[in-house]
Amino acid sequence: MKSVKLSLLSLFILFAIFTACGKPSAEAKASGDFYEELSRLNKVISEINLKYVEDVDPSELTEAAISGMRNVLDPNTAVLDPKASDNLKLATDGEFGGIGITIGIRDNQLTVISPMAGTPAYKLGIMAGDRITHIDGKPTKDLTQDESVDRLRGKVGTDVKVTISREGVAAPFDITITRAKIVLHAVPYAGMLDKDIGYIQLATFNVKTASELEEAINKLKKQGMKKLILDLRYNPGGLLNQAIEVSELFLKGGNRIVSTKGRVVNSENKATRNGIIGEDTQIAILVNQGTASAAEIVSGALQDWDRAIVVGKTTFGKGSVQTIFPLDYDGRALKLTTAFYYLPFGRCVNKPENGIKGHGLRSSASSEDSDDLISSPADTSQKDTAQEAQVYYTAGGRKMYGGGGITPDVDIEQKPIPWIAQIQERMSLYFRFAVKYRSQIGEAAAKIDSGWKVPDTLFSAFRAFCAADTNFAKIKSNAQTIAEAMEEALLKEQNIIHGDSSKVLKDTAIAAKIADLRAALAKQNEAQALETKSYSLSAIKRELISAAQGEEARIAWMLRDDTQLAEALKYLRNDQLYKNKMKAPPKTQQKNDKKAKPKK
Repeated sequence: MKSVKLSLLSLFILFAIFTACGKPSAEAKASGDFYEELSRLNKVISEINLKYVEDVDPSELTEAAISGMRNVLDPNTAVLDPKASDNLKLATDGEFGGIGITIGIRDNQLTVISPMAGTPAYKLGIMAGDRITHIDGKPTKDLTQDESVDRLRGKVGTDVKVTISREGVAAPFDITITRAKIVLHAVPYAGMLDKDIGYIQLATFNVKTASELEEAINKLKKQGMKKLILDLRYNPGGLLNQAIEVSELFLKGGNRIVSTKGRVVNSENKATRNGIIGEDTQIAILVNQGTASAAEIVSGALQDWDRAIVVGKTTFGKGSVQTIFPLDYDGRALKLTTAFYYLPFGRCVNKPENGIKGHGLRSSASSEDSDDLISSPADTSQKDTAQEAQVYYTAGGRKMYGGGGITPDVDIEQKPIPWIAQIQERMSLYFRFAVKYRSQIGEAAAKIDSGWKVPDTLFSAFRAFCAADTNFAKIKSNAQTIAEAMEEALLKEQNIIHGDSSKVLKDTAIAAKIADLRAALAKQNEAQALETKSYSLSAIKRELISAAQGEEARIAWMLRDDTQLAEALKYLRNDQLYKNKMKAPPKTQQKNDKKAKPKK
């Protein structure tokens, strides 16, 4: 039986490596013959199987071998177990059988974060803040979030019974919910910001992204949209073909969108039709450090063709393409990086830390198309700390840099959140307080909307709520932590020198200064807490609006205090400002920069 397992293990490793590497090439032989290395690996495993001092589970050896391979590849290459494969399929398909809720663990209890509008859970009155104590009669106390999700999902048309504990309701109660097809929308929100500027949030790139976006654009055009803000912040990417189809909505037929280059995968993708938004429509794209992959293709392609200004912070820098290769009939699969992608005029946005071989594949471009993909040589006057920034030019002659994500045309940070508020957000204190407050005001909670005025008394009540939370009460600022460490060090030194085990500082002058420092820091923390009043009241209102009106109303409310959105609006509301940002530098400057005009 052991030898059978060994054979399966060898075949598995052979298949995984062969799939990853393909047929041996001259380049591969230069650093070690593929088949010789495979034979060496097989011999090592055989010797371990036959002669190691104890029996070794072949699956453990497999996992160890695979982990070792990843160390010389890149962070995006991985072997997926059946569960991970299912999750990846779910993310790209964008639909599953379920009840329609977002859940999380709050205070060690499975909690509904929000019901999705129109789903079975929403129609049956499941509310944000509801605690699910049992699923089909079995307690959820020791379940992880993923395990809970697995129990709630299932075949469309089947039933699941959940036991709900709700704030303000004396006893838990049961609800039987019939599972339905749940669709994860790529466009969570689309609306008009004023009479002619539309806003669309694009959350992911699944199989429905392009069609949902096109539908949202047409809807806003009917409402008078003449300018557009496309929000790609925190969009992790997804399907490459959807990035191409989304880009097509804004470009002219024939415009190059993206090229991919690898050892096997090589392609060039152009827009096959004219976009549904005219060239006179001004566009601003919002990006940040969480914008990645397919979202970077879209923002980079529109930037290259001068179809949009990019506002925000430099993007994540994932410029690689992954291909899924099934490994067995149980659902295991190899997610393998097979190519790097390049924007219309040659930029590869992949950051060095997101791939080991980085831009080396650029040299594999064939001579007949290399002029299309590569612009000018590196500008040695400006260097990134990791690598020299490479200079490229847009269709209109604006200078761009490669090798490190999409650099925005307008660099602006989001308004920072006070550190105390950051902790309160992480601990879900606004959410939990809103749940409690909503139960106290009863039916009046359903009438809360963006026009509702938050009473000042709510801030005092919120502070009392936080003070009563034992975990929040333990939180100290960095300065307080340092002050305590300083006092501890002084006590230790005192005890070593004088052989005194006392826990009180004997030096009265130092003790007085430490006490003054503690008092000053406590006073400062109190002042900082009071400074969060505006943020706290807005955050509480956000959670109440979400519970009463749904996710779209929540997003609309949050946009009111969005620094990066406000900056994009500034450019779209001022035609001259927008046009100036789109202007290329004077020809003399371009000449000094040794511009290599891209082939069109």
